[in-house]
Amino acid sequence: MVEDRNQSEIKDFVETAELLLATRGNYQKTLNVIAQRVLKVSGADRVCLIMKNKRDELMIEFGLPQDAHGIGQKITLDTGEAFLRRLMRRDESIVLVTNPYEDPRVAYMRGLVRMYGISSILFLPLFFEGEPIGILVFDRIGSERFSREALEKIKFLGRLASAAIGMELKRQKDREKILQDEKLLTLGEHSSRIAHIIRNSLTIIGGFSGRLLKRLLKESKSWDSKIDSKLLETLWGTTKIIDDESKKLEGIVNHVLTFMSFKKPVLEPHNINRFLKEELSPTVFNGVRPRFKLDKQLNRLNMTFDRNMMSVCLQDLIRNAIEASASRILIKTKLKPKQKEVVISIINDGKRISPEIMKELFSPFVTTKVDGSGLGLANVQSIINSHEGDISVTSDKITEFKITLPLPKDLRAVNNRISDNSVS
Repeated sequence: MVEDRNQSEIKDFVETAELLLATRGNYQKTLNVIAQRVLKVSGADRVCLIMKNKRDELMIEFGLPQDAHGIGQKITLDTGEAFLRRLMRRDESIVLVTNPYEDPRVAYMRGLVRMYGISSILFLPLFFEGEPIGILVFDRIGSERFSREALEKIKFLGRLASAAIGMELKRQKDREKILQDEKLLTLGEHSSRIAHIIRNSLTIIGGFSGRLLKRLLKESKSWDSKIDSKLLETLWGTTKIIDDESKKLEGIVNHVLTFMSFKKPVLEPHNINRFLKEELSPTVFNGVRPRFKLDKQLNRLNMTFDRNMMSVCLQDLIRNAIEASASRILIKTKLKPKQKEVVISIINDGKRISPEIMKELFSPFVTTKVDGSGLGLANVQSIINSHEGDISVTSDKITEFKITLPLPKDLRAVNNRISDNSVS
């Protein structure tokens, strides 16, 4: 009997793995398979999958039965956000609530508990490469509880689900990067041609306006009448506007051409914590001096990056924060040995970035500044990508830019040993 049950469980797990392999490249089908299989194996009556999106918000991504969940809804403080985020921060495989109507942790679910007669709720956080990516929530209705066997099955399927979802998210990210690179390449080819044409015309306009200003200045000495003076003032003002605007446009065009002729980074070993302090500690940005919260594990490690390029990135991000009225700026570092990477966070309390702008924030020529070229953050992203890294942003009560850089291959083993013996 036990042997038959074990064979049945193995068959279930093999079928699940085969189904997940068959859905590779289709995120929604992967979620559907996971929901169906965990619902069947767990013996639960309801299951939903809550995931973190790019803005670090918790969303109900999928659920079964489909009409019993607010699929696509954002999890808020009123619907358990604080509790769920605590679960995802803890390295705990399962949290089981056996008296949901009385348990204060799930007070936000009392209406659903009463409506459906839910007797127990199980929470399974999902992790991929050491990072929380979501959480599965199971409900049992009636008097039945989750058995020990069901809990073991859920744990095992949770690991399968974490790997499948994590790999799909990684594939999505890789596809987006390829599309972005292709888009930038096409844009660069066309923009470079146009920018050269515009710059040639602006050089001519600027040359003539400059000569006209000099001539007006010379002629003004021989003009005495009030009519002559008024005419001179009008001509001077008009010519000065033409000259100023042509120089402004020429500066933007030069910025475009510099962006399009991007150079490869010169990779040299540097200590990231020391670099940040040396580059940013002495500088006061519009009266604001950055504060630091640096991972001590990184004090003993060197990374390879282009110092000048990385400095440009950080200066641009801080300058943007100041222009967004930030009064506090925090620079953080974190070693993540499991992911074989280092994260640099630039956090500020400036104006919130609107969701509409957030979607295209790193795209070329996207700007909210009157005289901006829209290439600052695009340039930052290009530099980070050229280091095989990534940059992301979240903006709510605070705005946080996260730069993720890979550890050099020859340092990864050393970094893992240091991480095992150090406390951050």
